[in-house]
Parts: sequence; C-alpha cells; structure tokens
Amino acid sequence: MSNRQKILIVDDEPRNLRLLEAILMPEGYEIDSAENGRKAVDKALSFAPDLILLDVMMPEMDGYQACKAIRGDKNIPYIPIIFLTAMEIDQKDIVHGLDMGGDDYIKKPFVAIELFSRIRAALRVKKLYDELARTKAELARYVSLSTLRMAERIAAGDLDTAEGVAYVTVLFSDIRGYTSITEHMEAAEVFKMLNACLSKQIEIVEKCQGIIDKLTGDEVMAVFHGEEAAQNALQCGREIVKALCNSDMCLKNDWIGVGIGVNTGPVYIGSIGSIKRQDYTVIGTTVNIAARLCGHAKKFQVLFTENTRKHIEGKGFSFMSIGNIPLKGISLPINVFELE
Repeated sequence: MSNRQKILIVDDEPRNLRLLEAILMPEGYEIDSAENGRKAVDKALSFAPDLILLDVMMPEMDGYQACKAIRGDKNIPYIPIIFLTAMEIDQKDIVHGLDMGGDDYIKKPFVAIELFSRIRAALRVKKLYDELARTKAELARYVSLSTLRMAERIAAGDLDTAEGVAYVTVLFSDIRGYTSITEHMEAAEVFKMLNACLSKQIEIVEKCQGIIDKLTGDEVMAVFHGEEAAQNALQCGREIVKALCNSDMCLKNDWIGVGIGVNTGPVYIGSIGSIKRQDYTVIGTTVNIAARLCGHAKKFQVLFTENTRKHIEGKGFSFMSIGNIPLKGISLPINVFELE
C-alpha cells in the first residue's frame, strides 16, 4: 500500500488536468482526476484523497456545488479543498467559497512555488485532523461513548462547568419488573427486547437534545443542559412513553413498560474510574433523586420534582401533584408531580 499523500484534481479542461499532473507527480503525490463536479464527489469517496484541488467554473455542477456536496456527505471525512479559478477573486467570491466549505483559493495561472506552499499547508491541517480522529478512536477504547460525547459538548461550549459544577436536568428510565419478566426468557429474546426498547429511547433522548450518560441493563440515564433542559427532559419522557405504548413490541407483550423519573438541580461533572478505564459522568443528590423517582414510578408514569416544575410552568405540559413522597436515601419527603 502506498504511503504517498493523495491529491484529487478536478477541472473540465483536460489540458489543465495534464498540467497539474505533470507538476504534482514529480513531487511524490499520488494523483487522480475528475473532469466535473459530480465525478469529484464520487471520487472523494472512492479515491479518499488527502486534498482536493477544485476548479470553480465547470458545467453541470460547479466547484462550489461540488464542495458543498462533499461537505454534506457524512461518509466523506474531512478533506481540505483548495479552489482553483481563472476568475478575478473578490471578497464576495472568497466568502461564498469558504461558506460552501472550501479552505483556500489559488488564482490561475498560478505560480508553482505558491501552489506547493498552499498544498503543504493544507496537508498539515489534514494530518492534524487525522491524528485527532485516531486519538478519538483510541480514547474510545478506554472511556465510554457517553464520556466522549459529554467531553465534546463541554469542549464546544455547549456544557458550561464551573469547577466541575453544572445545573442540569437528569432523566432516568427503566423497565418495570425487568428481573422477574426476564427470569424465564431465552437470552436471545431478552437481548432482542432490550435492544428494541433501549434503541427507541436513545433515539428520543438525542432528538430532545439530551446526552446518554449511562446504559445499565434495562436502565437509561440521560442529562439535559441549557435554558430548556427541564422542558426537553419532560418532552423526552412523554415521547418515550408514547413511543413504547404504541410499539409492536409493547402491543405483543403487554408487560413491557418503563417508569421515568426527572429532577433538576446542580450536579458535579467529572471523571471517575482508573487510568485504564474512565467515565465522564454526573453525580450528586440531583442524580440520586431522579433515580429514586424512577424507581418509584409505575409503568408508563413520568414523575418529576418541584425543582423541575418551576421551569415548565406555562410551557404546555399537563401535570398533577401526587403529594410529598419519601424516597429511599433522601432525608425528607419530596414534593412529586406526575406528567399527564
């Protein structure tokens, strides 16, 4: 397998393709070419280049459209794209090209030394990106997926922490009577049932802007952050109940059902575990209360606290108070509400 860096050149003029090949191949690059934007998108997948030199003015699909298509394809990893153009480059063109996902511009006719310099700069960025992707994949061997996602959210500024403390809404969900239900079931049947139940819940949590913190057996723990955290968590609970009530799995097995507990408040966000294996998770009384409420909830019942209720008044939720309820491990009874 060749270790040479690969460049895809895209131009509707064959002589331009031949010129670029003649310039780049002696520099040790592996070259492939495409004569239009649509073929460029296909070869971004099949050839997997480290860099694309993309002509702007082409028939059928121009360079901007091809760039946008490449950036929009989730199956294509990040590839630096340098636009080549014979047009006069003004600020409007530059802004448009960068907005489409391009990384740089080179005006034709170009000076070879400038072309090489810009290629090297773009390939340095590609190398750093690939190293980061490999590091992330390696990290996944030692931390959970939820840890990675939460760390990414924090790094992106979506989760703000002050000395490890954040104000969040926590949701717990688990299957009622799971242990007794599965006692006489075949392992394959249990596995199939769990996968169906959990995958639906995970889909809804992510749709409602939550982060899956833990999957433990039949239990799901999710964390919601931001001004609409409580609303998103209760909407999540409501949609989980609706989805599982109407699912074929539930209709065929009337014993399938989850209980859900929701609480809002301060938590500590941090790493727990050892050097060999760590989880980035949330802990604290807020989490404990949500877990206890989940344990108290009946089949398809969503219970939440006063702290959560304060954030959803007038937000379109129908609920009722079920009074003060003592929870295991919590010193005083908690005022609990049921989502209707």
